[in-house]
Formats: sequence, C-alpha cells, structure tokens
Amino acid sequence: MTKNDILNEFMQQWDTCVKDGKVTFEEFCEYYTDVSASIDKDNYFELMMRNAWHIAGGEGSSANTTIPRHLVTDADGTQRVEMVGGSENFAYKNAGANNYGGQN
Repeated sequence: MTKNDILNEFMQQWDTCVKDGKVTFEEFCEYYTDVSASIDKDNYFELMMRNAWHIAGGEGSSANTTIPRHLVTDADGTQRVEMVGGSENFAYKNAGANNYGGQN
C-alpha cells in the first residue's frame, strides 16, 4: 500500500455519512459518540480527547497530559509548571501531512 492508500483507509473510519474523502464535523461527532459509549467516565473521555487531539486545558483528572511542560522557578524561589511555549498552538492541518503520509 502507498502512504496515501494507508491514509485513506485510516480516514474511512470517520468518513461515514458521505464517502467523499472529507471528514465533516457531523461525521467526526458521530464517530466519537460511538467511542464514548465504551468509556465509563466523562472525565476519562475528556482526557482521551484532549490528549489525542492536543487540546490544552482540563481540570483535575481531565487535564491534558500530552502537551510538554517544564518547571519554572521564579527569582523568589516559587515554582510553577507551565506548558512549553508553542505547544498550545499545535495544528494538525500543518503537521498532519508530515505525520501521516498525506501531501501538503
């Protein structure tokens, strides 16, 4: 299989309503509605979605864990954890072709 064959086969799981090679918002939501039925807790589903799609935010057990973070120590010695700059702006439309074999 070529890279595009593999990508097209992978994308078929979302391209369900109208087989046109494009995943609509409705198709995306329909797919994840089915996925959510197999997940017992809403906070775990939120975590899964945030991590899968690199969506910043969430609270407690739903907080994104895939965006890189670093420990910042201020001059007064206080410390805090911050997301690595730029990670919150990750764009699949820019990186997806490189990661999944599609064409730019």
